[in-house]
Amino acid sequence: MHTIPILGRDSIHCGFHLHDHIARTLLTALPAAAYVLVTDTNIAPLYLQLFHDAFDAHIRDAFPDPATAPRFIAHVISPGETSKSREGKAAIEDFLLAQKCTRSTVLLALGGGVIGDLVGFVAATLCVATSPLLPR
Repeated sequence: MHTIPILGRDSIHCGFHLHDHIARTLLTALPAAAYVLVTDTNIAPLYLQLFHDAFDAHIRDAFPDPATAPRFIAHVISPGETSKSREGKAAIEDFLLAQKCTRSTVLLALGGGVIGDLVGFVAATLCVATSPLLPR
């Protein structure tokens, strides 16, 4: 894994098989009530279960009491330009509200298209770019 500093902090982490690293790092560096991973139907079959398993394992280890444990939630959207519409963004907002997400929520975008869809949608988004052509 390589890190790229921005303003003196190792802000960008690059490498392969980072799902475990991302889950561990987020749970320790960005404590939140919920972690919501937004991805599309092209990327979800390749990576969603890996992220789900990594978050579940680290949440179980770090929070023995389920009542105090954060939630990991996934939301899968359609790929393409339609998700960049106001309706697409409203659907994501509606999903977050239905899941009772608060300001203490970390939103992860998994996949290049989803990152583009969510830019400007939230103040802070963790972007995880993936390529189905790279080995898992």
